Amino acid sequence: MGVILHLSDLHLLSSETAIQERVLSALVDAIRRDREHRGRVVDLIVITGDVFDCATLDLARSARAFRTLLGELVAATGDDPPTVVVPGNHDRRSSGLVGPQRPQLFQALANAGIPRLHVHGTDPHFLAASIPHEVHGMPIALVAYDSTWLPGGLLGAGGTLRQEDLLQAASAIADVDPDWPVVLLQHHHLVPTPLTDCDPIDAGRSRFLKWGVEGLLPRLVAHADREEWMVAALGAGTALSTLHSLGRAVLVLHGHKHNPTARVLVGTKESEGDVMIASAGSAGTSQSVRQSSSRRSARIWPSFNVVELDRESIHVEAIGFAFRGPNRRDVDYRSLVFAARSGARWEVAPAPASKGVGALLEEDSSAVTLAPAGNRWSLDCVRTLAPGPDLPPHYIESIDGPAGASVVVDGLEHSLPHRLELGFEAREYRIHSAVPRTVDEARRLASEAAPFGSVEHLVRYRTRMARLSLHGPDSLLASTFASVSDIGSGLEHPVRLEREDRRVVLTLPNAAARSLLRIYWPLEVASRESTGMRNLALAVG
Repeated sequence: MGVILHLSDLHLLSSETAIQERVLSALVDAIRRDREHRGRVVDLIVITGDVFDCATLDLARSARAFRTLLGELVAATGDDPPTVVVPGNHDRRSSGLVGPQRPQLFQALANAGIPRLHVHGTDPHFLAASIPHEVHGMPIALVAYDSTWLPGGLLGAGGTLRQEDLLQAASAIADVDPDWPVVLLQHHHLVPTPLTDCDPIDAGRSRFLKWGVEGLLPRLVAHADREEWMVAALGAGTALSTLHSLGRAVLVLHGHKHNPTARVLVGTKESEGDVMIASAGSAGTSQSVRQSSSRRSARIWPSFNVVELDRESIHVEAIGFAFRGPNRRDVDYRSLVFAARSGARWEVAPAPASKGVGALLEEDSSAVTLAPAGNRWSLDCVRTLAPGPDLPPHYIESIDGPAGASVVVDGLEHSLPHRLELGFEAREYRIHSAVPRTVDEARRLASEAAPFGSVEHLVRYRTRMARLSLHGPDSLLASTFASVSDIGSGLEHPVRLEREDRRVVLTLPNAAARSLLRIYWPLEVASRESTGMRNLALAVG
């Protein structure tokens, strides 16, 4: 059994210096504790891009920061494993978005003379390379790919997967033991990652850039303010077909979207192999649950993946870790995929159950009542926490809403987003103008908004019973539906609602930390007749 430590999106030397120092310290500690948990050392470290936060960083300072961190990571693994690094868009462009392409940062990393470090991505002409077996020593055919190639364009965080480079890599590994799986390292994703595929582009603090990305671009190109438009790799479909055509079991390890996920794409012909894709979360940042939210909103735990691989099976786990407060030593294991291998096929089996850690509550619930407020609904909320055997140090509710919304707590009105500390007594508050009532209002707030309203409840700590209930008009409740999302991975799945008089209830027993409960309903669509009568009334008035 070989063990690969898969890190991604460290974003070293980011602007959030104080937070990142704590995150990286907790990362090293989590890797050490994971090694003790497994009872064996790591054979190979791979880092799939966005090593640094910005391509314009000082070269010498960047190399020193990486050397220091890698030394701590290697020591935490309990041995001296080799490390293979490929670049990400943040290693190539200013803030990962603004051109031109800059190769200097990774060249400086390669020139730093760090022992047992193999840096791929220093040759701008050739994107793929077979990593010699002598470098890693594992029973795999290891290929590194620089997916960041984006030589033109002022804006862009995507990249390129060129067919010729993949064919060259296939030729280079043709003589490698055909019973060994192929492991491909790259930064960009081959298929969209769940939940994040509709994220808005983060234009940073530049007012000009925000105006261009959020205001001008969508008027010229549909969906141009959404990440998937400019963060994917051109040629991903062709690349997938080529990987199937290798006739071998393939494992693709990537990062980029900060969400740990896994998929298996089955070859459809007898001569084809299966392609397993495993994405790692961010090991060096702790981003908001929603990309557009403020720093005061709830945050996702940073994480890394561990791949246990032998000739017959594979198990990929995402390991999240707390980095501050009394929970700092908590580590959360979540199985992404478990599969047996039969030649060129991955035969997926049910993954082992996740191992919950940290504080445990008896109940965590929200009761929401809809109150009309013009073209929107206001929300009257009652939050209830019941203590369990392991209490959290504190519980912060992050309240957010659209433009024009506000929250009233204990008779005082606050702008959004707002942080509300909860105790173990029921807490009531009202969110004014929180949810659109009509399709027109939703489109006014966000031109590409889906025609559905929703309320949600974020479970921050493990809970024996999580519950979200919605009170409202019978006509609205009759068409409600619901889901539960794992915020760590982005996976969202439908769930059943219990229907009562003027109320629907979503109940989730044994809820994992960072589960998001949602209840949806279709928004009102104004008829032409009612619109015409309203316009006539306005004209007469």
